[in-house]
Amino acid sequence: MPRLQPISRRAVLRGMLAGGIAVSVPLPRLAGMLNGNGTAYARGEPLPVRFGTWFFGNGIIPDRWVPRATGRGGAWQLSEQLAPLLEVKPWLSVVTGLSIKVANKSPHTSHPCAALTGANTASGHVRLPTIDQLIAPALGVDTAYPSGIHTALSNQTGGTTLRLAISYRGPNAANPPTYSPGALYRELLGFTTNGGHRVPVDAELLDRQSVLDAISADASALKQRLGAGDRARLDQHLEGLSELQGRIRRQLQPISTGPLPNPDELYPNRGKDGTVTRERGQAFADLLVFALATDLTRVFSYTFTCPASHADYSDCGLVNSSFHEDYGHRLSMSGLAAATRGFNTGVKYAMTNLGDLLTRMKDVPDGSGTLLDNSCVYVTSCVSESQTHSGHDYPLLVAGKAGGKLQSDQHVRLLGENVSKVPFTLLSALAGKSEAFGEAEGRVTSGIAELLA
Repeated sequence: MPRLQPISRRAVLRGMLAGGIAVSVPLPRLAGMLNGNGTAYARGEPLPVRFGTWFFGNGIIPDRWVPRATGRGGAWQLSEQLAPLLEVKPWLSVVTGLSIKVANKSPHTSHPCAALTGANTASGHVRLPTIDQLIAPALGVDTAYPSGIHTALSNQTGGTTLRLAISYRGPNAANPPTYSPGALYRELLGFTTNGGHRVPVDAELLDRQSVLDAISADASALKQRLGAGDRARLDQHLEGLSELQGRIRRQLQPISTGPLPNPDELYPNRGKDGTVTRERGQAFADLLVFALATDLTRVFSYTFTCPASHADYSDCGLVNSSFHEDYGHRLSMSGLAAATRGFNTGVKYAMTNLGDLLTRMKDVPDGSGTLLDNSCVYVTSCVSESQTHSGHDYPLLVAGKAGGKLQSDQHVRLLGENVSKVPFTLLSALAGKSEAFGEAEGRVTSGIAELLA
């Protein structure tokens, strides 16, 4: 058997769609790209670490969010509101007891600004870059999206300073999220090069010819250079691409026999762009995982719902109304008890959607581990207790092991400590030694040792 040659980590599969449109499909991380034990690239470069921010609006019920016991492994169990994350518990660090230290001068704005930037809000904007944009320069070099991919489910804003974005390069410099899985799919996979600029492919090309057909010759040639394990991994990657293309095509172009179809009737679990449904969240999860696994980007932000979101949570069985008003602030005409039950249901629904993304990351091989092993996802919200806009016992999760840099499967409780210590710890671990994070009351110069491996 001939000796297998190393595969470049930047290798892609190339082909032509009908109409002469060139396409290129990134590859997953194959063993042929790595050293003998799967811990680095064959040329000695370390495997990349990814970072993401996952945000949900309107906070939690602290006594249903905080696990009863602290510790690691079997010493602690997930709380009621965190129970949907059971499958990824070994990759979680739940940090409780921390408080926002900046003044709450703008409800649903001061607190998320502090959790994301370490500073209070300014007049109409953030004062400092968000944590993802501080980490991005250290991780995103040589990727198609060095500052990250930014997505969101809900476009129902409460009109806060942050409005719909949770990623900022600095004051008045938001990274606006996309609300369309179809648009993101075309941007990631359906582009060609024209004078050095990416040009989106017409969505109709999805119906003319499969991307898989276009790259089949290049894929067949590559398989001759791969070992059995890498061939199986490539086949799995291409099968996932086919399924993803089919799913997005159905969303873009519903069945059109007879009268113009109503997609909400044909696909009741999908909903329109800007609505909160689990199926839309799963589509974004597929796309983000694909982009991370193929190294198109190493940074992302995902807004499940924005600060003070007035989104409709009917997808999880709640009455079609403002989640912020009727459930967060318990103003439902059904009464306090019913509103509290509904809010609890909504928080668990948000964590179910987070679990969809983290589980997909866990299931994707990456080097000798998984994509979740080599990632860090920072999870937070815009308040702690929603009725009072409390900043105490703030909701903070860290998922993933960041390539062995972070500890996991633990509940750490630190009463009264500054929330900024969590992002400072992540910044130091992923982007190198940092002197401080934040400013004024939100500024910290030390992190949380328990989070570090």
